[in-house]
Amino acid sequence: MSILNPKKSSSCNWLLVGTNFERIALNMAENGQLAEEYHPQRTPAPSPARRVVNNSIYTINLKLLPIKLFYLVFMAAVGVLLPFVALYMMHLKLSSKEIGIIYGVMPFVGFFIRPLIGAVADKFKKHKLTLMIVTVLTGVFYFLLILVPGRSRSIHVQVLTAFKCNTEDSYVSDCYRDAMQPSCQGRLSLQSFVTLFKIDSLNQSVTCNFSCLIAAKETVHEFRACFTDNSGSYEPNNCNGTLNHGKHLNFTIPSLPTLIHRNTSASDDKCLSYDVKNIEFENKVTHQAFQILCESETDLDCIVSCPKFNQCETEIVLFDSTFYFFFFLFLLANIAFAPIFPILDASAYEALGEKPNHWGMQRAWGTFGFAVSSVTIMLIKQGQIEDFAVFFYIFLPLCIVSTFIAFFLPISSDIKCGQFVHNVFQLLSYAKVSTFLFVVMYFGILTGALEAFLFVYLFGIGADSLVLAVELFVQCTSELIMLFTAGFIIKKLGLVNCLYLTLFCYALRFLVISLISNPWYVLITEPLYGICFGLMYAAASSYASIIAPPGMSATIQGLLGGVHFGFGKGIGSLITGFMFDSIGATWTWRAYCISSVLLLIGYFILNKTVFTGSHQPPTSTNKAATAVPDEQTRQKENLIKDQNETMEVA
Repeated sequence: MSILNPKKSSSCNWLLVGTNFERIALNMAENGQLAEEYHPQRTPAPSPARRVVNNSIYTINLKLLPIKLFYLVFMAAVGVLLPFVALYMMHLKLSSKEIGIIYGVMPFVGFFIRPLIGAVADKFKKHKLTLMIVTVLTGVFYFLLILVPGRSRSIHVQVLTAFKCNTEDSYVSDCYRDAMQPSCQGRLSLQSFVTLFKIDSLNQSVTCNFSCLIAAKETVHEFRACFTDNSGSYEPNNCNGTLNHGKHLNFTIPSLPTLIHRNTSASDDKCLSYDVKNIEFENKVTHQAFQILCESETDLDCIVSCPKFNQCETEIVLFDSTFYFFFFLFLLANIAFAPIFPILDASAYEALGEKPNHWGMQRAWGTFGFAVSSVTIMLIKQGQIEDFAVFFYIFLPLCIVSTFIAFFLPISSDIKCGQFVHNVFQLLSYAKVSTFLFVVMYFGILTGALEAFLFVYLFGIGADSLVLAVELFVQCTSELIMLFTAGFIIKKLGLVNCLYLTLFCYALRFLVISLISNPWYVLITEPLYGICFGLMYAAASSYASIIAPPGMSATIQGLLGGVHFGFGKGIGSLITGFMFDSIGATWTWRAYCISSVLLLIGYFILNKTVFTGSHQPPTSTNKAATAVPDEQTRQKENLIKDQNETMEVA
């Protein structure tokens, strides 16, 4: 449910997809509340004129209403589809490695495409038109994913053999031999079928039906067969009351392993012969007989069908047309998706004027829309999650409605969305800053791993739509709570301690996930999601502003978002797919648990020993005071002042 994470598939981490983090620096106000998002690109200006509707309690800002509605409707669309894309890929029979590659590439695409499209919108001053175009294209490209053909792993097994019958006995004559190792492709002999499915144990219960027809080489067109309990020769009067004559003969072998062990052929025979005894046949009701005897020597060709073994799982060929078709459409969808929130957020900040701290109130509408839609769609599915069509049919209309709402957004032609990160190499030269960014990137790796594979894992151990709905609800609720309590917690614990707490909570979550066999047990630690993302990103953003060298606050905020949502998520999705294939899901989660504990210990030691005193870089908080307060100070003063004003809603 994350309000900042661009693309979370097993939670609500969607609300700030691709936000230009150069605009945002979360700081701590003196009263302990989560302070306003810093917006360095906007110069101080009087608050814009606002149309308001007043009543005795609330003030409704009509200018902000389209922004709230866009967050609500578009995030409802996101909640309907995007958390379940990984399950859809699994439904198409894409492997864990392929899912990891697809999810791993997309954050990098968004990282570079986002400022590029923003720069184009800045140059031509067509931000509203750009937002409307990319919103509808997002709906169209994601909808086209429904056309990707799924892979078929199951092939119907075709088993052919011969049946010979005379007046003394009857037997299966299995003469066709596979030149190579038996496979699902082509015709199988009975022996090949037994070898392929390892049907050789007498303890196995394998019932097979034989549907036989007079062999083409036979000159006669009819035959007479007798199902009898006698062990002697053919005698029409001892046929259990049934005498078959015609072209067809159908019977059932109750135990195929037993038949295989009645091999009567010599070692040098070209064909394998199996004595047929103790069979069943249908004559209105099921009857049993000791053997089948025929009036004359008769050869029949039979098709063998064993209900439990009528489908053969073939080896899937990776990176085929299904993978590339999905990858291409998903790439186009992500390119269109990337600039939506930077433009929307810039519009929101512009409309908020000198009250950027109220941006979280607008953003909360998106969190609410995401939670309601994702939980509702899971409850509607009621366990039928394999049918994904309804996800796409709801997603596209919601994107179209969002496009219509975008037409009414108060987007100024003067907003800037395309600025990119500057002075990166100079910033990374500070060990404390680079280490901190590595920790933030590691959080992104964990986010990418859970986003791409948590639902896949839960589904694999038996989760249905209700489990996923409750899991999403718990995550969204925990993040909403953290949205309003993060400032208080940060003030009580301290910024760095909040990062330590995040690492501990991640380790605990991964440990529990690796141990559970019942998918409902994942809810034991899912309330910690609010800490793992909501508190973590609030603390990380504030800490970044504190340790940033003078003049680099906007740069470190942009880099913070890039390493978490871009590089971190991409790496996490990519390597998790390979880890699932190589060491399995359980040990993948445990590996993340162990690495989180090790990083917690290492980062704690570095902060207590290395990053102290003279080892600290010059920061914005210890630079020389000037006579003119900077933008952050001015906004902090406005925040405190705003607390005495009437609550604004809408």
